[in-house]
Amino acid sequence: MKKKLVLLLCVLSCLMMVTGCSLTRENKNLKESTLKKTAQTRMEEWFNTDYQAIIDQVEQQGGIEVYKEQYSRTDYENLKATFDEYKSYTKLKEKYGAFKKIEKKDYSLASSSASVSIRVLTEKNKRIVFTVSYDKYGTETDFKVEEYQSIGSIMGRAGLNTVMSMAIVFAVLIAISLLISCFKFIGAAQNRQAQQEAPAAVPAPPVAVPVAEEENLADDLELVAVITAAIAAASENESADGLVVRSIVRRS
Repeated sequence: MKKKLVLLLCVLSCLMMVTGCSLTRENKNLKESTLKKTAQTRMEEWFNTDYQAIIDQVEQQGGIEVYKEQYSRTDYENLKATFDEYKSYTKLKEKYGAFKKIEKKDYSLASSSASVSIRVLTEKNKRIVFTVSYDKYGTETDFKVEEYQSIGSIMGRAGLNTVMSMAIVFAVLIAISLLISCFKFIGAAQNRQAQQEAPAAVPAPPVAVPVAEEENLADDLELVAVITAAIAAASENESADGLVVRSIVRRS
């Protein structure tokens, strides 16, 4: 049983080796030496091309918008993207200067594609990385020019981003804490304002004390005088026989 397992593993190993060899043969267009030479030629063309002169020529003809009616929408968009790349290339060449030497070449192979990266040192002692990608037929599919970033610079940027993120988080927390602490002052101010705006209590009107009316003594005296005069008049009109004659006056 063990011998059969060992034999099976050997067969599988051989199949994997054969498969690897067949993949290598299928990617014969992606030879390392050929692609490295092609990528180096592409890099040299980049340094030798005067992109600023091309930009000036297009601007003299009226700008990239002149070609909008001459090409289809897709072709015009591709042409505009290329023109924008030329502008970025011009800025990079002004920043880094002319070519000085090649420091390193890296080759990466996949089942149906490959890429070559070339690190270049310029006359201003700055580094640029050229990355050229190829399809399974060895045709260029992508070309990038980027600033070289060492591990130290990458770590430094990562650390700086971490510090900035933490600082932002702490600033937000402090702002929230201050905002929460201000709530009590806001509540106290609202209470004071409510007390000031509340209407003052109106005192109850005083109860009127009844005043005793004074007796009109003058009317009583007049009444007494009238009665006295009537009695006197009656005494004068009394007859000899003791009869009293009273006149009756009708008042309407």
